[in-house]
Amino acid sequence: MKALQGVEGRAEWAEQPVPACDVGEIRIRVAAAGLNRADLLQRAGLYPPPPGASPILGLECAGVVSEVGAGCDWKVGDRVCALLAGGGMAEQVVIDARHALPIPDGVSLHEAAALPEVYATAWLNLFQLGALTPGEKVLLHAGASGVGSAAIQLCKAFGNPCWVSVGSADRLAYCESLGAQGGALRGDDGLQALRDFAPFDVILDPVGGNYAALNLQLLALDGRWVNIGLMGGRQAELDMALLLAKRAQLTGSTLRNRDDQFKADLLRDLQQHVWPLFAEGRLRPQLQGTYPVKDAEAAFAALASNQINGKLVLVIDDSLS
Repeated sequence: MKALQGVEGRAEWAEQPVPACDVGEIRIRVAAAGLNRADLLQRAGLYPPPPGASPILGLECAGVVSEVGAGCDWKVGDRVCALLAGGGMAEQVVIDARHALPIPDGVSLHEAAALPEVYATAWLNLFQLGALTPGEKVLLHAGASGVGSAAIQLCKAFGNPCWVSVGSADRLAYCESLGAQGGALRGDDGLQALRDFAPFDVILDPVGGNYAALNLQLLALDGRWVNIGLMGGRQAELDMALLLAKRAQLTGSTLRNRDDQFKADLLRDLQQHVWPLFAEGRLRPQLQGTYPVKDAEAAFAALASNQINGKLVLVIDDSLS
């Protein structure tokens, strides 16, 4: 089979060994794979896959089940999307059967490829680790990103007013169209405007470093700050007295290196609480564009520009729709 790997800072579409399908696993013929910042980092040699995970790029995909191992409830021909530790940007992938979800009614294979990673991340960090309850206020940094787009819609669906930080007025308008109450533009101390909406009960932050001090100031008493990335650097100086006074909780969170059972439990939770909202029209995929796999480098460049609202997807097999 052919698959996409990061080789010396570029994405290379090349022959790879075909994985075996064992007990408890399914093989998916991949239609499309979602792009994530983790793929950018891995392509650059900065984010190796966890031990035992595929070195092939791609943390999520959608396609059609082509083989079913013993002990699985899926059937050949089922349309699924999947959360992966790697391997999604390939003609086929073999996964733990518990890490696949049915594609919601009315959602295409291309759209479905953009769902698992961002909705799993948003649900895990807002509602499980962040312990968000109805009515609590949320701040989402990088609100127009794939995770931000999913998080805004989840906040609206579950009764949580949310605000965002973004890079432009157009991106703020996009976030407001999804349900954000408002927000602020980064740069030239624009983020200080977030003080007008504070305090926040939960802050979801993929930036880290240079947002850390402000996050602590914006937190409510007993607030929860969940950090999921380091786009703004890995070093920060914090007023620990303020952390104590606010009884704040600071949680560092990653999803890719969680164990199989954790991911199975998370996806079961998603299927129960989140997936029905797609059929109801309360959630919708935010797919800005698709690229054929031969144009993978252009897709990675577009993602790296930080000008994408929502998600980008690589089309692996355009005969599947």
